[in-house]
Amino acid sequence: MTSWLKSKPPVPRTPLIDSIKGVRAVIFDFDGTLYDTKRFPLRLIAAKPADLLLVRAERQVRAGFAGRDYGSAEAYYREFFAEFARLTRRSPASARSWYHEEYIPRMIRVLRDFYRSRPGTADLFKALRTGVRGRPLPFAVYSDYPRTAERLAAVGIDGTLPFAVYGPEDFGAQKPAPRPFLEIAAALGSDPAGVLVAGDRDDTDGAGAEAAGMRYANIANDGAWAVFCNTLPAGISMDTGESNGGCSERN
Repeated sequence: MTSWLKSKPPVPRTPLIDSIKGVRAVIFDFDGTLYDTKRFPLRLIAAKPADLLLVRAERQVRAGFAGRDYGSAEAYYREFFAEFARLTRRSPASARSWYHEEYIPRMIRVLRDFYRSRPGTADLFKALRTGVRGRPLPFAVYSDYPRTAERLAAVGIDGTLPFAVYGPEDFGAQKPAPRPFLEIAAALGSDPAGVLVAGDRDDTDGAGAEAAGMRYANIANDGAWAVFCNTLPAGISMDTGESNGGCSERN
């Protein structure tokens, strides 16, 4: 197991238009970036109050695993559930079962019932797929939680669309470990310097981007999202002088 945690000053933020110039691929975070997570923890607990301590323990374990890279999903989950079991006085098997069979399905239901993607997400994704002069800009969604495609669908984003989705089960690592970012960049056909990471947390998305030698755009609210998804297509088209649209107020 390797661990990468940032001990330097906070990730510097460059002007958005400067970050976008010459971008060749985009990696989107999911939670907090493609939808607003306001009240999500409360709603998750309200869905089953008896699991309050389990939810708190899961979040505590997740925070402690920041930056860890175990090299495989099984190694990651083995250590994750061993620690979760220790905190909750369950067996690792019971901890794993609760997480995958109760907690994540409940998370999906809460997303489906209360949340929708940020305004204009569908328009932005369409613009990226269209690209400039018929050349799509490859992009992916990378989340710290599993079943990313199902959670995207729960907020109204079609997970069957032609973009890649990733979660911890794909890498056995947790942000801001740089390896997953680098492997996603390679899968998208871009060198790290040509990748823009769009996320809402400097300590995970931003630090991971910096460790991988990528660019970073912080998106933590609808206002920042509106600026981003109207600026990104313009930046893509900058070299040609063409425009391929941006976001509308629709999802």
